[in-house]
Order: sequence, then structure tokens, then C-alpha cells
Amino acid sequence: MIIYGTRSKQLAKEMITQKCASCGTQNSTDLYVFQKYAHVFWIPFFPIGKTGISQCNRCKQVWQLKEMPPQLSASYEQLRSQEKTPVWMFSGLALVAVLVTAGMISSKQKDERNAVLIAAPHQGDVFEVRTKNNQYTLYKVYEVKGDSAFLQLSTFETNRISGLSDLKRKGEGAYTEEIFSFSNAELKEMVQKGEIIDIQRQ
Repeated sequence: MIIYGTRSKQLAKEMITQKCASCGTQNSTDLYVFQKYAHVFWIPFFPIGKTGISQCNRCKQVWQLKEMPPQLSASYEQLRSQEKTPVWMFSGLALVAVLVTAGMISSKQKDERNAVLIAAPHQGDVFEVRTKNNQYTLYKVYEVKGDSAFLQLSTFETNRISGLSDLKRKGEGAYTEEIFSFSNAELKEMVQKGEIIDIQRQ
């Protein structure tokens, strides 16, 4: 379950000199500026505007921003313009940017590693494969001769990439006895097409 919503943080509080519009008392009204922001799991993601209220310390009259008399509203606008949005309210966006960048770097490193491994397959290598019907399975290198690799195919498939971990735990008996031959060029092409999505080497 994703917990999300909006919250507010007080940015400023200032007592203004003008009379209270309700009781007429001078120097009794506090003006507040709040910054609203969106959050996910209580992590601030981005600001969504400022708002404010005023309260008379004598009569306790509270005015919401839309209800403020013109003079009070003008004082609010002046105070609001002086307050900057805190940088920490962009924490969620910064976190997402870091995760996306880290994911891109990790993906690039995996692609480079797989390119090296597929150029010289070893006996025992396990290829994680996406099939043409968008299922996932495993190919295991049984033997390598010259520029060809001889593979055993898993007898199982899964419809989730995370399900490949379960297939690996099934052991040696989960592969066909029939051996299939692939040239190194064919294997490289399968990597380039995204059919071989990862390579595990013991």
C-alpha cells in the first residue's frame, strides 16, 4: 500500500501592526506562512504552493487566506514573497533521480559484463532467456567446442523474471538431455536482441 498525501510546514510568523479586522485591536494579529508539499511514505517529493492564516491574539479570530481583508492579504503577500521554499522539500525527487542514475549505471555495467562473457562462453554458464512468447527460462552451457557452445535447455518456464531464481534451484535434473548447438555469433545476436538478458558464471 502506498501512503501519500500533502502536508504543510510553517515558514514564517510575523506580528503585523494593523488593527484586527474583527475586534479592532492594534498590534495583536499574527500572520503565518505555510509551505504545502506532496509526500510519499512521508518523504517530501515536491512543493505545491504556499498558503497562510492570521490569528488575533485578543479575540482569537482566525482568517484563512481566501477570507483575509485586502490589507491583511497584502501583508501576507509581502511576507510570502520573502520566504523561499526549503530545498529538503525536493528530497523525494532527488532520491528518485539518484535511483534512476544508479539503475542506468548498473544496467550499463551488466551489459558490458555480459558482452565479455558471451564472447567466450564457459562450461557451466547459465543464460537467463526471454522467450518469444514473453516467458522466461534458462539455458546451461554443457560444452564449448571451437566457436560453438552446446546448451541444455530448462524444461521449465516462468512468466516473471523473478521466477528465474526458482528455476535455478531445481538443479541439474531441470534441464533437457537433448543438446542444442549455438555458434558464438548466434549467442552474441541473442544478447543484442535482448533474448539473453543475463549470464551467470560460477
